[in-house]
Amino acid sequence: MFCLSPLDVTTDTIWEDIREHFERFARKTGEITPEQVRQGAADSRFQVWGLQDAERVHAVAVTEISETAAGRLCTVRIACGGAPVPIQERLLDEIGRWAMQMQCHAMRIVGRRGWLRRFPRFKQTAVVMEWNLCQTH
Repeated sequence: MFCLSPLDVTTDTIWEDIREHFERFARKTGEITPEQVRQGAADSRFQVWGLQDAERVHAVAVTEISETAAGRLCTVRIACGGAPVPIQERLLDEIGRWAMQMQCHAMRIVGRRGWLRRFPRFKQTAVVMEWNLCQTH
């Protein structure tokens, strides 16, 4: 497991090891480009986490801390790649420990409904919906 520093994400050799995950996420969701992730991490707005072995990076996650009326909130904005669920759980545990150190009152995942089944410690508290204004009725 790793968490990259803002300097790490600006290092081309490190970025090349993880960029493919963000490219796949961008193609699938259209939400954020790899360059936007990299810039956000370099500016310390995002934190880039990952799972790797000696051969390659298997999965990445991106967190963002925001100030809310209830206090600091750590949101997992991106999670992609292929890693066994127990290892994903370990990464969530690590992010959770870090979020507590950052004085966050909660951790949120924005993602597919299937994540609720995979990680039962998370409870659905809202629904994220989108209206595509470019489509006709």
